[in-house]
Amino acid sequence: MKAHNIFRDNKDSNHFIKKNDMVSSKEIPTDKDCLTEQLLNKEKLLEAVIKGIPGVVIKVYKTDNTIAFFNQAGYDFYGKTPNEVQGKKCYKVLGRKDKCTDCIFDKALETKKIVNMEKYIPEINKYMDCCCNPVLDDSGNVIFVVEQLRDITNKRVLEKKLKESEERYRQIVDLSPEAIIIILDNKIVLANGEAYKLMNIDLNKPGGENIYKYVHPDFIKILHKRIKRILRYKTTNVKYECKLINENTEIDAEISSSYLTYNGEPAVQSIIRNVTEMRGDLNKAAKIQKKWLQDTFPIPNKARMESIYVPSKTVGGDSYKLYKVSDDLVIGVIWDVSGKGITAALSISAFNVLLNDSILASNDPSEIMHSLNTKIADFLDDTYIAACCFSINFREKKAKVVSAGINEFVFEKLQYKPEKKIVKGPFLGMFKDSTFDEYSIHFRPGDKFYFYTDGLDFIFCDDALNEYFVSTNSIHEFKKYLNSYLNEMITDIKDDCTMLLLEIIQGDD
Repeated sequence: MKAHNIFRDNKDSNHFIKKNDMVSSKEIPTDKDCLTEQLLNKEKLLEAVIKGIPGVVIKVYKTDNTIAFFNQAGYDFYGKTPNEVQGKKCYKVLGRKDKCTDCIFDKALETKKIVNMEKYIPEINKYMDCCCNPVLDDSGNVIFVVEQLRDITNKRVLEKKLKESEERYRQIVDLSPEAIIIILDNKIVLANGEAYKLMNIDLNKPGGENIYKYVHPDFIKILHKRIKRILRYKTTNVKYECKLINENTEIDAEISSSYLTYNGEPAVQSIIRNVTEMRGDLNKAAKIQKKWLQDTFPIPNKARMESIYVPSKTVGGDSYKLYKVSDDLVIGVIWDVSGKGITAALSISAFNVLLNDSILASNDPSEIMHSLNTKIADFLDDTYIAACCFSINFREKKAKVVSAGINEFVFEKLQYKPEKKIVKGPFLGMFKDSTFDEYSIHFRPGDKFYFYTDGLDFIFCDDALNEYFVSTNSIHEFKKYLNSYLNEMITDIKDDCTMLLLEIIQGDD
């Protein structure tokens, strides 16, 4: 037997090995034995590291595709013990005779790179996200393959249900006689057939068409504000008007938009109705309505007048009228009827007739209001009208104000701050025996009156507006400022906005 000297003294070459120091060759580890021991140590270290990792299935394979071990989550997932899986091929753990045709282990072993794959395992009826990671030694050889499995069954089931739900939604949307679109990140990501016909949308463009491509330039800013508010506050059933473009054709549209979640992202669904033809009729009605509105005071040499009229729809429910009774007396009425559009226009026409009759019978604001209240209750059924009737008597230098639903106005005495005045009274037509308070006020040249409907109640609560209102000396300048302000906040206007601004220019002490 040949002895191997496993100890060497480099300082004394004449050193002899004693008999007791002789070692059998069977006890001396070979390179293969050392490598095996290293692998075992690495396997134990690897097992200790990953065995307790919770929540995810981890399997460790040897290079011959046999299982070294699972972590505890893996044993629990397959319902197996360590002895039942160790040394077996992975497919046999599932009860199969052959390996999978798209074996992720083989790919990782061949490429020596991490391989990811999603697959369905019918034996356990689960969808799994699989990741195989080859572990290399210092020489770049694969010594283990670690597979990580994540159960994504619930995710896939939800995605399937979502897809089925979206398909059913698309079917319902396509059956709608109205144009319907869904806007995500300002892109049209879904449109039914009616929307395609109305706007000629390119449904094949990747990522969807930009909604503003189909919006008239005058309405882009307004629409952007509305979409932003809907997404921010998650509001639903927001109705507004917009002008769209189909090639060179302009389309008047009524739109109802609501917040919804589309593919997990915040989006806006819009139902679009083409009202171009109807809008033409409304525009004619609006022109007629505006012709009724006076732009000068009935006695121009005794008072200046400015007016503001911003309907929330094309045809509004607000209006006003001033009557010259004599060279010294003017009767004025500002009112707000319920409803919008055609309904409002019809109610305004009816109210005008009743108002003319009442003024012919009396020049006193209180008597006019009582007369109107009775007639509205008799002839307009359930219609309620908010109104404010005033008289300005230049001979007596006295104004009388009677209110029915429009219960405040502002009086600005020359060189004094504006004061809000409250005059109580219920809506016209609400009760036949209603009583209406009357407020009397003496005026002088330079004094101003501001009568307005409830659409402008907010202006004296807005700090910036109120500051400008107090500081300006011109009703014309205030009108310009307020019109500009209303134009900026057009998306927030939900009611008609009407105001009469009167400045006394004649009347001696």
